[in-house]
Amino acid sequence: MDSALVTDVRQCDTECVRTTDRKLHCVAIGLSMTLGLAITSFYDIVASSDAGSSTTATAAPVSATFLPTGEGWIVSGYHCSTGVCLAVKRTMDDGRTWTPLHLPSGLRAVTNSSGASYFPLVQQNIYFADAKDGWIYGSVSPVGSVGDTNLTFDAEIWSTHDRGASWSVLDTKSLGMKFDVLSLSASRGSIYAISWLKGQTFGLWRSSVTNDSWQRVSTPTLTSAAGGSNMEGVLTFTGADGWLMLGNDRGTTAAVRLLSSGRWVKWNAPCQTVGGSFAALVAFNSTTLADVCTIGGFGGDVAPGTPHYLKQQTNWVFVSHDAGLTFEPTSQVMADGSSEFLDSIPSLPASPAPGRLLIAKSVSHGLKTSDHLYLTRNGGKTWRSVYASPLTSFFPVIQSVKFTSSSLGYAIVQRTSTTSELIISWDGGWAWHASAT
Repeated sequence: MDSALVTDVRQCDTECVRTTDRKLHCVAIGLSMTLGLAITSFYDIVASSDAGSSTTATAAPVSATFLPTGEGWIVSGYHCSTGVCLAVKRTMDDGRTWTPLHLPSGLRAVTNSSGASYFPLVQQNIYFADAKDGWIYGSVSPVGSVGDTNLTFDAEIWSTHDRGASWSVLDTKSLGMKFDVLSLSASRGSIYAISWLKGQTFGLWRSSVTNDSWQRVSTPTLTSAAGGSNMEGVLTFTGADGWLMLGNDRGTTAAVRLLSSGRWVKWNAPCQTVGGSFAALVAFNSTTLADVCTIGGFGGDVAPGTPHYLKQQTNWVFVSHDAGLTFEPTSQVMADGSSEFLDSIPSLPASPAPGRLLIAKSVSHGLKTSDHLYLTRNGGKTWRSVYASPLTSFFPVIQSVKFTSSSLGYAIVQRTSTTSELIISWDGGWAWHASAT
């Protein structure tokens, strides 16, 4: 039930440059070029000759991908002699053990060197469609820009077709991809990518999974938000059906769906009539979809005629039984005695199976908080805390949550300002265990 997702900073007052499956640090940016990604607080890009074989003790996971078979890959950042370096490892046993993979120097060189005092920011995500074909994607600073106070970013995709033994870089500029790649997801032998196109719009690209034959896909206009946190993309597929959503903490800015004819057409997102909040779409099958909507969204707006019981800022499970043409509220989310203030994580809600959903919420304990995962197994009627992070002075701690089967799920959790860990569930989200990556 895994859909390729990417994330934002919760209630960040300035626009941010997207980094991993979950924004870990907010960066103020100014306007330059058409889009305006000139960064006033910038990060140097460094290379390392280390292939990642000695990173076990200090590696901080930032993105992971698994197959239903239990084979998986993880991208980690770790402190090295030149700053922060990039490592990739593979597991064959549901994340119980990991083996380092060799990376080309160009791929290792796309990480940031200024992470010595906080979680190492790595601007790449990893996704595998099958055992052979995978991609590392995100953004990178142009060659020669180290030390440039007007640092800009380029979209980047590296592909492998031999389980990560070798990697090739894609010429994103020639394809018209700009600044960043937000999301990748595969369906029926094709791999899709969302990237900035021009100005304040995005584009969709497609390639065969087995080779790098990328082409632009025609879609209705995909717009970005006028402000708020970094833009995020959600691609959800089941069979021949697909749905695409764009948005940030201000709400959903674009939504299109894939028809059986192969055309992408405009689509009303799940929360559009109750404030337009942005959250991941869950597809149980080609007709039954679910999402969690914050009533009123960022601006506190709902359509005339909205039922009075949908109180402002409460969260509800919305379900569709007609492939997303209409959504209806079915259950109010009650976590820690409240229906408000869920963590804004674009990979959530996540689901291992029909009727099951996970959401996240930070629970206060004096001056510190613990981030919890809450699971429902009855469509949202009742919720139970199934994971609680150690107490911290910052939040949210849970960075991303995904499921690749009805049993196997995984999440990135920030432990301290400089470390993180991968947690894994082997029983559909009921129990979670730290993976020694």
